[in-house]
Amino acid sequence: MSSRAGPDPQLGWVVAALAVVTGVLGILVMLAPVIADDPVVSWPPAGQQPSSTVLPLSPYRPLQLTATVPCTTLQALAARPGGGEALRTLPADVGTAPGEGLVVTAAQGVVTVTASGAEVLRETLPAGSCSYQVLADAGGVRVSRDGAGIDTRSDLLVPQVAELQTDAVTSTRGLTVALHTDARYQSHPTLLKTALLVAEGLALAALLVLAWRWGRGEGPGLIRPRLSWADAVVVVVSGFWVVAGPVNIDDSWYLLMARNAMQSGYVGNVIYQFNVTENPFVASQYAMQAWGAIGGEWSLGWMRLLPLAYGLATYALLRVLVATMLGRLVVGRVARRPAVAWAVAAAHLLWWLPYGMTLRPEPLIALGTAAVWVLAELARRRRSVGVFAVAVAVAALTVTASPTGLVAAAPLVVCLPWLWQWWRAASGRNRVAAVLLMGAAASIVVPVGFADATLGDVLESVAVHRWYYRQHAWYDEYLHYANLLVPDDRGAWGKRLPVLLTLGMLLAVALGAGHRRGTAGRSGRLLGHAAGITALGLAVLALTPTKWVNHFGAVAAPATVLLAVAMLRSPLPRRAGTATVIIGSAGLVAAASVAFAGPNLWRPLSDWGQPFGNHQLLDTPYVQSLLAPSLGPLALRNPLLWLAVAGVGWWWLRRLGPARAVLVTATRLGVALMLVVFTVAPLRQYPGTSVALMNLRALTGRSCGLAPAVQVLAGVEPGLGPPAGAAALTGDMRAAPLPESTPAPITEPSSTVWHDDVPSGTGIGTLQTPWYPLPGHLRGGWVTVPVRGTLSKDQWLAVQVATGDPASPDRVRTVAVPAIGPAVGDKPDWTQVSIALADAGLAAPTAVRVVARDRVAGPGSWLAVAQPRLTAPRPVADIIAGRPVFADQVSAGLWPCADQIAVRDGMVAPPALRLRAADGLEDAILYNSTFAGNGGTLLQVDRTAKFVELPSRLTPPGAPTLDWGHVDEVVYIHPAGLVDVRVGTLRRAGWTRLPTLIGQRYTGRAYTG
Repeated sequence: MSSRAGPDPQLGWVVAALAVVTGVLGILVMLAPVIADDPVVSWPPAGQQPSSTVLPLSPYRPLQLTATVPCTTLQALAARPGGGEALRTLPADVGTAPGEGLVVTAAQGVVTVTASGAEVLRETLPAGSCSYQVLADAGGVRVSRDGAGIDTRSDLLVPQVAELQTDAVTSTRGLTVALHTDARYQSHPTLLKTALLVAEGLALAALLVLAWRWGRGEGPGLIRPRLSWADAVVVVVSGFWVVAGPVNIDDSWYLLMARNAMQSGYVGNVIYQFNVTENPFVASQYAMQAWGAIGGEWSLGWMRLLPLAYGLATYALLRVLVATMLGRLVVGRVARRPAVAWAVAAAHLLWWLPYGMTLRPEPLIALGTAAVWVLAELARRRRSVGVFAVAVAVAALTVTASPTGLVAAAPLVVCLPWLWQWWRAASGRNRVAAVLLMGAAASIVVPVGFADATLGDVLESVAVHRWYYRQHAWYDEYLHYANLLVPDDRGAWGKRLPVLLTLGMLLAVALGAGHRRGTAGRSGRLLGHAAGITALGLAVLALTPTKWVNHFGAVAAPATVLLAVAMLRSPLPRRAGTATVIIGSAGLVAAASVAFAGPNLWRPLSDWGQPFGNHQLLDTPYVQSLLAPSLGPLALRNPLLWLAVAGVGWWWLRRLGPARAVLVTATRLGVALMLVVFTVAPLRQYPGTSVALMNLRALTGRSCGLAPAVQVLAGVEPGLGPPAGAAALTGDMRAAPLPESTPAPITEPSSTVWHDDVPSGTGIGTLQTPWYPLPGHLRGGWVTVPVRGTLSKDQWLAVQVATGDPASPDRVRTVAVPAIGPAVGDKPDWTQVSIALADAGLAAPTAVRVVARDRVAGPGSWLAVAQPRLTAPRPVADIIAGRPVFADQVSAGLWPCADQIAVRDGMVAPPALRLRAADGLEDAILYNSTFAGNGGTLLQVDRTAKFVELPSRLTPPGAPTLDWGHVDEVVYIHPAGLVDVRVGTLRRAGWTRLPTLIGQRYTGRAYTG
């Protein structure tokens, strides 16, 4: 069948019928029932008496809560002075009074029940034997006594739960709580859904095979390019980048999604938004989940082999695309010239080095976009509707990685001219078949996006994302570029350069378009196609609801081709006028200058040892802008440099031209400089650890990431002796518990705390603690001091070390604590600072004491100091071994051996330790997982615990840098785990939506758009 005659109409009806079947099966898959988990928490555990326990839920409100409170328990509490609480599910200092939890109290003969911020019941407590029941579910909150309803509030949500706490110590028999946690996304397909998934997959595969045969068309195929040394360079550099490339701030976030899915059974956000499912945008996490299971580890080095594969596959496809579009007719002149391979390699590395080595979805999107473009070009050459259908399927599949995957549809536009011609010539049957075929091909999103999620799940997830995450409209697209130009990590020069050069080249192509008619040739056509697809891809990014710089990596494939072809032939033809050449070249000069004005700043973790400027001073955007790269005294941001490059291209290298001269120079310099700075950084850091060293060890099977390099200062035995003498205090400083309740800063219950947090006081005072004897025969050792408060650089803390009799020392040396300055700010939890005894320079120290001075007056200013401890360095691996750990969303990939907690069954496993990244990003890191307005998954942990930082350090030390990170001990207000958990199952229809998680009542967050 010739392409001119068109596809067989009879076979077209088969294609149409199979397309309808495929589409119907896809719809049925989304609506098919699932078997959902139904975790039930019972308190107290079977055979035990009620005892207060922490129970951090995420989402914060269970689907159903049933509490039974015996009257005997309430009567015993009412008999106490001031009464007491029989049950509380949220700490008293959380939320607006009377709190978003459930509280059942008895005082002065009255029983009161409050739930979700409202009083539900207040009545006289009956005498004798009886029992109150509180039932909360989607119908509201109902209170009954001995089965008889008393009061109902149908307008209330189920109360939040972070703890199950009781003041009762006697007469607790019958006090129980049973709650069904909200694990709505934990499900697996029923047999019916599994059968539908298999049928839909088989039907889709058969349809695409049949469509390929039905509309295969006629014409040339793809051209395989000749191998080049440039290809070898790309492979070697890509392999090196697995080890040395920068850490993306979202790498560990996506890794945690995949890792947690191994336990929860679905891909959720894991850090905030209540861990709702990410479906249908889960393709990249599924790949990571499978890769982690294959390797049996979750180190950054191992996981980076995935983006390595994506990048090499993308490069190979682009090499095929360029060779094919340049064509056989120019084999001797362009298509197989070595410069072609080198141009594609340089452009690919320019984009891939800053944007490609990441666990985010963009590398997979770039691969999908390249594949779509290759298939679209093959379809265009053959005039094949069947090949075009496969391209549509790949584009739709790419969208399941992220909303930015819409970029993959941009290459399909190159097929519109011949598709219009085909449509005009096709019969009615073939037209219908083609439309149905394209719709069915796009249904490939169903087996990926809905295999372990229902339509109801996805609709609720989308609603949650829209409510709890700031959504930007298309006209806010300028924020993408504004963020790129911020002089901090977002606007690092390496991230700016490919984007700005691409924008400059789009301008040059647009200016030269009017002068290229009739002389474009194949390279000109490829340049035009690449420019159009890149521009469309950038426009598509405007439709995404977030505006992060990382999104630019999604357009890497067409932008790579654009820059590569522009390096082979000038976008500004010779016939273009002088004004056109000047404007086009000026755009590229500006692009290079602004790009290299970005700082050489690669936080988190990858900034250690980086050259150019002082990387310890990052206080202001101006200071960060001073980190811009240079070649000795020559600043690369100087526009005169790039004007000189353009001038060389204009006057001396006329064949190159000014625009190409700037593009080629900036591209080569950018690639070379990226490789240089990420080679120099780990070498400067050595023998201290670095991302490169950790990845290298991971790939050789000898690494637990940061763990071997981190030491913490832990208490030693025997410790400091009892105090000799009394403390000397002035001003508001006093020895007393802090006004608000808090766990002790250290394990010793007798620890003394001094502070100047006095109501109506001045907040000024000084402290000189008693002398604490050191144990005999001490070798080395550190003194650690817990501090809290609104810390300021004007506050001063030091440890004095003495020799002789502790009651009357003969020599005293003062060692100032350097860490209180960097710890400036409100520190509600205990921060421990330390000094080495060796720093005092005394041969045989016998005693230590702490001196502190707080001269910062004003409301809210205060300082608290606890008694010192004797500590010694211990490997952090010993501290975290066998204990549940939360390694945060920035550094988790560098803690592969830690026992990472899971968010599953509607609960968060309470961590014993918290591992945090630093680099000056601490506040932003904590905010994500503990902020109620974002649905932070660890919010209820934060509400029921205090975090005591253990002093830590990297060993051996490397180049001077900001803090490496933090190790926090988690101290809970109650023991954890004093409940029974049983996970049942129930059948749920695919269209069912459970009570929504959105709305201001749920967490207090109003919709922000």
